[in-house]
Amino acid sequence: MAYTGIGERTALLKTSQQLSIRENSALRQAHKWIIETSRFQNRLDWFISQNVAAGTLEEASHGIRSLFRIVAYMKLIESRSLADLERVVGWARHIIGWLELRPYEEKLARLVSSKRNLPIIPLSELDRVALETCHPAWYVERVTLAFGRPAALRILERDLSPVLTFARINGLKVESNTPFLEELHVSKVNNLDGVFVFDKVSKGDNRGEFAAAGKIVIQDLASIVAGLVASPKPGQVVLDVCASPGNKTNHLAAQMHNEGEIYSIEVSETRSWQWRKEMDRTGCSIATLTRADAASLPVRGQMDIVLVDPPCSNSGVFARNPASKWRVTSARVKELVRLQARILQAASERLAEGGTLVYCTCSILPEEDEFIVEAFLRKNTEFTLIPQHPFLGQPGLRGLTDCQRFYPHLHDCNGYFIAKMRKG
Repeated sequence: MAYTGIGERTALLKTSQQLSIRENSALRQAHKWIIETSRFQNRLDWFISQNVAAGTLEEASHGIRSLFRIVAYMKLIESRSLADLERVVGWARHIIGWLELRPYEEKLARLVSSKRNLPIIPLSELDRVALETCHPAWYVERVTLAFGRPAALRILERDLSPVLTFARINGLKVESNTPFLEELHVSKVNNLDGVFVFDKVSKGDNRGEFAAAGKIVIQDLASIVAGLVASPKPGQVVLDVCASPGNKTNHLAAQMHNEGEIYSIEVSETRSWQWRKEMDRTGCSIATLTRADAASLPVRGQMDIVLVDPPCSNSGVFARNPASKWRVTSARVKELVRLQARILQAASERLAEGGTLVYCTCSILPEEDEFIVEAFLRKNTEFTLIPQHPFLGQPGLRGLTDCQRFYPHLHDCNGYFIAKMRKG
């Protein structure tokens, strides 16, 4: 069954509730299939089209397309046995319904019994790399132009496996030296106080319990660093632009010991609800949310710190959330670049003299990062780039060495960009 406009995890939850599926192992397996079939989607579709027939699934429902991709994934990527494949098809008959599946039974049987290797058909270099690294061709071309072919291949290939999971202790709920970390299978990160990485997932792993209680916040390393770079102090006034889901808001409040004011901006009603839920969970009491367009901020007054995390291509999270790479297009990136520039300009105008402006994205594309900052600095000469602490990433491109970049293939976290500027 299809759910339009919601994330994969939410869709899985709704489907499991509708089908009364409660078994955790089954839900974990389903979630894995969702993530991994998205990760290898174009390769799986190519495999299906060559072994069954091009256009076979064009008119099929979301459930039928998903089943074909799961079978292709199990066969091509996991090398599963014929018995395993037939077992999955049997489950599908129960979940999807034999009547809906009946027109596709012959093609499905052909896919199940097909040879595992990809057919050898001449492709252009761009299409070949796109197929081998499982990315849209436009993105392969863009990354190659930005970083050169050797680095681009490393970046693209790294997206074929998930990055590490990081978290931080929530200082609003517990002390940073709390002993419960011994129960979580974690390791400390780069001497950052209260920041850690999960070693593995095990049956005894109760990270969900501590996260639900607000004792820890599961947040990517690069995003945590962005909050540390902003470095708010108790009593300051902070503007948090494009604030949902709220991890950064809570992190700012924790550094401020819940003393001062945070004005958060979020345009989406759904994401606003997520933000409020996060503030309740983590004990943040100094943040106020305003639903508004970040490019035309309604907030008045002069802020000590402005943190801008605008909508972006999410190219830095393709390893963690592979479905996102099929949603963005080259044309959409151009739209986002224009929006990012407008949001940064509007936010900067709320900053007090001597204040700090932090611009960050979960994109590795220079047009969303260095190009935006360069254009902003040319237009706003009262702002200057300043060094960041901590600095765990790589220096920015185009001579902007005070900016820092994170790459999944180098840092095992999301791809990310951070620029820190001072006014006056």
